[in-house]
Amino acid sequence: MNHIYQLLPPVVLPVITLEYGAFNAALFLWSFLLSYSLLPAVSGYLSLYVGRRNLLTIGFITTALSFLAIGLTNNIVVLAILFFVAGVGGSTYHPLGSPILAEAYPLSRGKTLGLHQTGGAIGSFIGPFITGFLVFGFGWRPTLMLLAIPGLILAATLWFSISPKRQTEPIQQEKNRIKLTDLKMYTPAFVFMTAAFIYVLGQRGTDAFANQYFTLGRGIEIVEASLLFSMLKVAGLFSAPICGRLSDKFGRKTVLIILVIIESFSLFAITVSPTILLAVPCIIFGFASFGLLGVGEALLADLTPEKQRPVFFGINQTLSFSPSVFLVPLLFGLAGPFGYNSGFLLLSALMPLSIPLLLSIKTKSPQQQNS
Repeated sequence: MNHIYQLLPPVVLPVITLEYGAFNAALFLWSFLLSYSLLPAVSGYLSLYVGRRNLLTIGFITTALSFLAIGLTNNIVVLAILFFVAGVGGSTYHPLGSPILAEAYPLSRGKTLGLHQTGGAIGSFIGPFITGFLVFGFGWRPTLMLLAIPGLILAATLWFSISPKRQTEPIQQEKNRIKLTDLKMYTPAFVFMTAAFIYVLGQRGTDAFANQYFTLGRGIEIVEASLLFSMLKVAGLFSAPICGRLSDKFGRKTVLIILVIIESFSLFAITVSPTILLAVPCIIFGFASFGLLGVGEALLADLTPEKQRPVFFGINQTLSFSPSVFLVPLLFGLAGPFGYNSGFLLLSALMPLSIPLLLSIKTKSPQQQNS
């Protein structure tokens, strides 16, 4: 559900553009991505004090109610604020879900976090597809209001199904903090997060701009464009657990580097493929991008102590989503003078720059990681 909400604004963006113009549509999307991208680090830190259940529940309620309110207003300023608040709610999930699973299944961490990405892939696959049909039949405002309902139901389910975690004592909180004297120990984690910031550019770029690219850049109707958007996600249904399992056996870095190369080439292929064949590079791209997310989280869990994982995962999610903040104006800006292909071509060239950083990370063998 979190991934459905994450992709909801980009999917309806072409229709909003026709109603409000490109500048205002980009403003709404940027407002959502700004809070969604930059606040996970805050959520990870707050979870040490207020509990995971509280943040998860409040997050889904906030996002759902924001989308409900967006369907009831026409004011541009209010819409921008509501999209921002929706992103605030969405920023609470990623720093909490992955650390919970990493702690629960240390012996099969890659496979487990890969399965977790499958949950996200299900939402990423069915979300754009359903959204496209709802927008085609009812318009974008009723669509946002309808999709707010399952978020509210899920918030209630989370509240009653997750046991509240006792707030840590002040002495224990002091132990959980990241100290400057330990920065050398955390260097591999920070190097990885820098590499992830680079290789995730392709996924964040397609998340924010693919439907705009398909509809306005390639002249594809909204329903077909939303289906192609779903094709960018469908391979995530199986790629993350497969790649996670391979990383358990052959090492995280090896699998990550191979996936970066595949993702870069497939994004380039999207820009040169004829419309009838576009689904093929989209599926390959999705396989690589979801594999990178699952294996990357497993590597980060390997590199960080258990007590600090929510904080590190929050920082990583902020860095991972932060490219969306500048990619929106960048891709919109390049599309006018240089064409819609130009932005994706640039991103496909930048992603391999993460490979030298990945190679420099010192890691344990797969057997040591599982011990």
